[in-house]
Amino acid sequence: MKFLLTTLLFLFLTKYITGDLSHSYLNRQCKSQKYSNPFRCPEFNSDLVRIDIATFYQPISDNCSSSCFSEPSYKKKVLYNKDWIILHDWSAAYKVNSLLYNPHCYPEGTFVVDGNIPVSLLKDRVKFNSTFNYIIKEGAPLISFLPTFGRHDDLSMAVEEKEFLMFLTLYLMKNTTDYEDESHQRNTKFYDIATDSKLKTNVTDIGTTQKLFHSMYFEAMEMLIESTEMKWNQLCETASSDNGQFYEEVMAIE
Repeated sequence: MKFLLTTLLFLFLTKYITGDLSHSYLNRQCKSQKYSNPFRCPEFNSDLVRIDIATFYQPISDNCSSSCFSEPSYKKKVLYNKDWIILHDWSAAYKVNSLLYNPHCYPEGTFVVDGNIPVSLLKDRVKFNSTFNYIIKEGAPLISFLPTFGRHDDLSMAVEEKEFLMFLTLYLMKNTTDYEDESHQRNTKFYDIATDSKLKTNVTDIGTTQKLFHSMYFEAMEMLIESTEMKWNQLCETASSDNGQFYEEVMAIE
């Protein structure tokens, strides 16, 4: 009996130590690992950073079943730069790893964090099938006192996939995550919220409006990049002095 228990314990420890779920075991520990190497702040390519909505799925099963099981667990607003994904409130940051287990069961572009958690990003799933004309200024009546007689053409901005993703970035930078892909693409209110309706102020021509839109987007991205760089450095300082989730994430990679 003693031999059997010893054998089972050995097999359990072998699976625990050599399991293929990366460093997901860190979540089960009651205290930090002891590492011999000092903490080094990883490089963060802020030029690639974007704001997005991440869908976190149920953990990958440890029985390596070939059957598809891709059940969404929750959604979070995040920052992402291909190497790292950071919760928008900076409470956690995860190294991005390739999804090797049943990738066909998940949306294209899905990756893995924390050892066994698949993650899919909204912007990788957006399907924009046709141009949307975002009305900037409604056409005035041909005859002011006879509005039913006819109107001038509306002044509208043609929104295709590239422009839509720019609007989506501005929208997600607001304090909201209630995004519905199918309805928002053709919902004027979505574009109004994203730009605070500033594109509809003092409208003269569509060229000027487009320049204003691009200026708003690039200013927002500059702010996002600067903020991310500053908070990344703060995250590293905190990890170096107080350890925590990010410390464990970085040290487990080494």
